[in-house]
Amino acid sequence: MARRDLERTADLLWRRQRPGSRGPRGSLTVDQIVGTAVELADAEGMAGVTMGKVAKRLGVTTMSLYRYIPGKDDLVDLMMDMATGLPDTTGWPTEWRARIRAFSRAQYEILTGRPWLLEIPIGTPPMGPHNIAWMEAGLAAMEGTPLTPEDRMGVLSVVSGYALTEARQTEVIRRAEPATGVSYGEWGSVYHKVLARVVAEGEYPALSRIVAEGVFEDDRTTPEEEFSYGLDFLLDGIEALMEKRRAQQ
Repeated sequence: MARRDLERTADLLWRRQRPGSRGPRGSLTVDQIVGTAVELADAEGMAGVTMGKVAKRLGVTTMSLYRYIPGKDDLVDLMMDMATGLPDTTGWPTEWRARIRAFSRAQYEILTGRPWLLEIPIGTPPMGPHNIAWMEAGLAAMEGTPLTPEDRMGVLSVVSGYALTEARQTEVIRRAEPATGVSYGEWGSVYHKVLARVVAEGEYPALSRIVAEGVFEDDRTTPEEEFSYGLDFLLDGIEALMEKRRAQQ
C-alpha cells in the first residue's frame, strides 16, 4: 500500500493545491467534486460513493477527477471536513460547563444527522479547516479555567470521542429496528428481560443486583436523554479535575 503524503492532503483540505496536469483541463473545482460526493453519501451512504459515480453525476470521466483529487482516501477526508461544517457558536452559553455541553451536543447532532460519517474510519488527526474550527471552539470553551493545556486537549479528545460513540450506538440501534422490531425506547425493557434470564443462576452476582434494581427499565427512553445522562458524568469529572488544579495553584 502506498504511503499517503499528509502534507499534500492538508494542502487539499485547505485548497492550497493546484489541479494536477494529468488529463485535459476542465472547469471543475474541488468543492464541486466534494459537494457531489457528499450528496451521494447523503442519499446512499458511503457505499454509494465511488469516483466513478461522482464523475458520472458531474458529467466527466473518472480519470479527469484525479487532476483535482489524488484518490478515494483524499476524497473521503475532504467529504468529512465539508460535511462537518463550521460550528455555529452564536447561541452557546458562556459558562464553561454549559458551553462544553453545547459543543458535544452539536457534534452528536451532526453525526446522527449524517450517519455515513460514522462509517468513515479515523485515519488522521483533524487537519481540515472545518475540523480545526471545531477544535478551536472546544478549546475556547475552556479558556479561563484552571485546566492545563494538556488537560484541555485531553478533555477535547474525551468529549469528542463520547459524542462519536453515542452517535454510533444510536445509529446501530436505529438500523437494527427493522430486523428486531425493537425501537430505541424499548431496548431497556427487552434487555432487562434477557439479562434477567441469563443471570438467574447466580454466576454474575454484581450484575444480578443491577438487574434486580430495574436499572435497564428506567425512564431514559430517547437517545438524547441517554446522551445527556452520560455527558453529565464526563462534565462532573472535568469539574473535579478543575478543583484539583485550583488546589495545586
